[in-house]
Amino acid sequence: MKKLKSINKKYIHIGIILLGIIFIFLSAFHEDIWFDESYSVAIAKHNFGDIWNITGNDVHPPLYYWMLHIVWIIFGNNVMIFRIFSVLAIVILGILGYTHIRKDFGEKVGILFSFLTYFLPIMCTYSQEIRMYSWSCLIVTLLAIYGYRLYKNVKDKKELKIQNINLIIFGIFSITACYIHYYALAAAGIINFFLLIYFIKNRKENAKILRNFIILAIIQVIAYIPWLLYLKGQVAHVENGFWIALQFSTLIEVLSFQFRRQLDSTFTFNLQTIIALVASLAMYIYIGYRIYKAKKEKSEMCPGMLAIILYIAVILAVLIISLKTPILYARYLIVVTGLYIFGIAYFMAKEKRKWVTICICAAILILGCISNVTNIMINYDSSNMKQIEYLKENIQPEDIIVYSNIGNGGVIAAFFPDNKQYFYNGDYWDVEEAYKAYGPGMEIIYNYEDILKDYHGRIWLIDSQDYSLYNAFPKESMQVITEPIEFKTKYQNYVYTIILLEKE
Repeated sequence: MKKLKSINKKYIHIGIILLGIIFIFLSAFHEDIWFDESYSVAIAKHNFGDIWNITGNDVHPPLYYWMLHIVWIIFGNNVMIFRIFSVLAIVILGILGYTHIRKDFGEKVGILFSFLTYFLPIMCTYSQEIRMYSWSCLIVTLLAIYGYRLYKNVKDKKELKIQNINLIIFGIFSITACYIHYYALAAAGIINFFLLIYFIKNRKENAKILRNFIILAIIQVIAYIPWLLYLKGQVAHVENGFWIALQFSTLIEVLSFQFRRQLDSTFTFNLQTIIALVASLAMYIYIGYRIYKAKKEKSEMCPGMLAIILYIAVILAVLIISLKTPILYARYLIVVTGLYIFGIAYFMAKEKRKWVTICICAAILILGCISNVTNIMINYDSSNMKQIEYLKENIQPEDIIVYSNIGNGGVIAAFFPDNKQYFYNGDYWDVEEAYKAYGPGMEIIYNYEDILKDYHGRIWLIDSQDYSLYNAFPKESMQVITEPIEFKTKYQNYVYTIILLEKE
């Protein structure tokens, strides 16, 4: 009978994984992009060396862009494939619930882990971003899994061969985490520190693993040295001014992030914010209650506690840095959301009242479905690609494109890399090196005369809703071929005003 129940749970688990994969893919088959995604699409066409140099002048490490470049080599400049590549990481993350979590922590924890991975409201949105978030989340989760396995190997006095295998795998994911996102770097540093303290504490019982771990730590440091000069420059760049601000709204978003559909461009206390905040606070209270009950019942708490402590430790580390240079941003928490999911799954698995587990899962499923239905309505809205279709139908190879808003301009740059383009940097942002991602097609200018002096031909102005570019652009000796046409997209609520001029 027990064996039959175990088989049934396996089928349930596999069923959840299959349904979950379908669920997160439902809203992923589209080509809409916004500025951050346009940067990924644009930089993917550069070679490995150029990616290293360009992203060194941005604010992220290079590994994800290298991975995306490999996808570009295989499939070409295909936005939908790039998006599917992002979703694939979360597909694998959910499968870890069956292949790793179930094996290490039991069937119930594994099932809940897979369920939360696919149906937590935030996952169906940020799993699709053409950014490093989903792959960072997968790598950090694998790093934590093998870090815990290494800890258990030493604690249970497994043979040195098994310890060393897990140590090597842990080391690979550790250095990979350092090169994919700085929140992942923080997680890797904290996990390595925790393990080092534990191995030092138990050095008498197992001196060899301490020696091997120190060797691994040295190898990791050496492997990261090539990036340190770029990291130093990025820190200096951020200190000189960064778009992230540490505000009260930041705390609200950090607390409620996993129960939101996505972050709004401007924080507002709307219905989404309220629901997400209430749901997240209720979950925190429930986790606290389960920890209290587990302690009272003297049941195992260590794995769940370690996951929650690590998740909080990363936030605290970033918060401390943010007191000098604001880098605490809720969207980046997707990088450590696998730890959050495991913590919830582990303590929910301790719940003996089935109705409580069912109610929590049902609430998460409802919120997840609302989130995904909203994504489907937005992502597949016919307005999203109208501006791209319009340009494709009317632009000529020798036409140039000019914009002063890099938000919508970056999207145009990603879709029309073969047309010469100019970004008018009127605010004198220090972005010339970072925006080489859009090169060689795009150049940064500080004076319109730089392009108009010797140019004769058609000019496409990509303006915003306020017509600031059109009003400021010198139109002497020019003919307006097409009056301003406005396109509003549902995806990220971008506005494009397109004007065609011709210079005699």
